[in-house]
Amino acid sequence: MVMVGDLTHLLVPTNIGVSRRVKATHDGVQLALWRPMSDRTKGPVSRRRRFMKLAGMTASVATNYARSQVKGVFQDADTKARDKARNNARSGELIAQTLGELKGAAMKVGQIASVARDILPDDLIASLASLQRDAPPMDYEVIAAQIERELGSPPELLFQRFDRVPFAAASIGQVHRARTDDGREVVVKVQYPGVDESVDSDIAHLKLALRASGMISVRREAFDGFFAELRDRMREEVDYTHEAQNVRWFRALHADDDHLVIPEVVGERSSGRILTLTYEPGDQLSELDEKGYDQATRNLIGARLTDMLYRQIFEFHAVHADPNPANLAFRRNGDVVLYDFGCVKAFPQPDAAHYRNLMRAFRDADHDAIQVGMERVGIQRPGAQMDDRAEFYEQIRSSFGPFLFEDVVFDCHTAHGHEIFTRMMVKALRRPKHFQPSAAMLFTDRAQTGQFMNLVKLRSQVNMHRIYMKYLEMPQQGDAGFSERMRGVPARPPV
Repeated sequence: MVMVGDLTHLLVPTNIGVSRRVKATHDGVQLALWRPMSDRTKGPVSRRRRFMKLAGMTASVATNYARSQVKGVFQDADTKARDKARNNARSGELIAQTLGELKGAAMKVGQIASVARDILPDDLIASLASLQRDAPPMDYEVIAAQIERELGSPPELLFQRFDRVPFAAASIGQVHRARTDDGREVVVKVQYPGVDESVDSDIAHLKLALRASGMISVRREAFDGFFAELRDRMREEVDYTHEAQNVRWFRALHADDDHLVIPEVVGERSSGRILTLTYEPGDQLSELDEKGYDQATRNLIGARLTDMLYRQIFEFHAVHADPNPANLAFRRNGDVVLYDFGCVKAFPQPDAAHYRNLMRAFRDADHDAIQVGMERVGIQRPGAQMDDRAEFYEQIRSSFGPFLFEDVVFDCHTAHGHEIFTRMMVKALRRPKHFQPSAAMLFTDRAQTGQFMNLVKLRSQVNMHRIYMKYLEMPQQGDAGFSERMRGVPARPPV
């Protein structure tokens, strides 16, 4: 699976003055505030407390960077490099600790950034990886009050049974098992109070802190584009009405797939901050060894995950963009259960055509077409000329060619293509005259990167080439047969 825009995951300019103060507004956003978290959180507190936590984080990372810069003037290269690594580690730990305490949009953004191994320093990645762990839940009284505010009655009156202990807890909400009056087993996803009000504020704070950290350098327009895309997806993710429509849409898109299980929305027990879905059981990826899944079943699951991903990209032009292993479950017959539709990336038809054309160019080793494709998806700067263009493109192609362009069964557990591709993207990042991050590809690449890593953990053996080629040859905008094909794709329902 190729992640041609993977260098978009997190890129930060360093041209901000380290003495700049944190204000109550940033980039035109009024900074809303929310409550820091402990092992179990009782509910929202003052906006001032949240502001001070985020402002303190920003001031500290800026101070760390300024101190490192001043010391660097008097250091030799080796000492300067070691000092920079220590500074990055300190700043990374502080950012991760603060985001983890705050939960909400801030923690969610940190989780996304934690997989950006091709962009962020290893020290920061190691710190942010801690955010992938399960988050501590809120007290039941907070959850019950949120349900009553949203649905008009406490959970004990709305459900025949409602489990007080959460089934799962995450950055922006937690999930409880329940049973409806008509006997359906359901899960109730409850958003933490104040999360939706803090999205713009949290992202603005984190954007400012990263600018002040001095960890990574990229042009301001690319950095702003990344955060604009991130903000748009986060606004959608905290709107559970929007997620409910995504669930209904993907059920319609995959209605002909008997081996992909998607929960059903229970609309009468849902709102903008509460989402009730039918309970669809399955085994987690981490449980497959214990439960004795054999190699044949793992291969079948891997093929179905690969087919699902590329069907969404090339046929539906909409991808489930949160491939966290917790959002997948499996059954012994090879069925895949897909959860959490808060982050869905729908993209215009021309973008799908540009991406298809780029991958065809890589398949054919057509360097002129590769450059056109890279420019159209936003990876390469228009008109940028490279003396080593052919060699560089072939290095990129070699990182994913073996499993996409060769008709062989690929052992995902021994795969190194993603690591090679990551190194190539870091190499490209060091050539800012030629390459740039593509915000438009951010979440599509996140989906591909995450699903590839799921296949590695699954230890699947899959002929990915045959699946990929089936969708790479599918008509896109401008091709004969495209209009006829799109008539069979259900439209996205209005929110």
